[in-house]
Amino acid sequence: MEQSSKHDAVIILGDFNVKVGKEMNNRLVVGKYTLHNETNDNGLRLCQFAEINNLLISSTIYEYKKIHKGTWKDPANKVVNQIDHILICKRSASTIQDVRTLRVPNCDGDHFLVRAIIRQKITTNYEKRKQ
Repeated sequence: MEQSSKHDAVIILGDFNVKVGKEMNNRLVVGKYTLHNETNDNGLRLCQFAEINNLLISSTIYEYKKIHKGTWKDPANKVVNQIDHILICKRSASTIQDVRTLRVPNCDGDHFLVRAIIRQKITTNYEKRKQ
């Protein structure tokens, strides 16, 4: 994170094994539509990382049914958790239009596919022609 420019759009995604809850002290980096009520230890670390680096956990911002929030299903007792997340810098947070879990594609595992729709404007710099 220290090597990236402040003008870069930083997007971090992955299987963090993190449960992020609805506590008020995490409200700066977590949306109010998370699946869990309490944050686990890894979740506290991720929230601290996001707060230090000015990131937003965008997978908890959008309101969906619980079935579209869970990203991992425990094979033993069929409990669904939201442990895969997408983080983006707050400066570029408006480029993400939607984040949700797709349960239909069979990825041959216990994780569900997480889809993010990103709207990115690409600009070009034109140099003046010399005559």
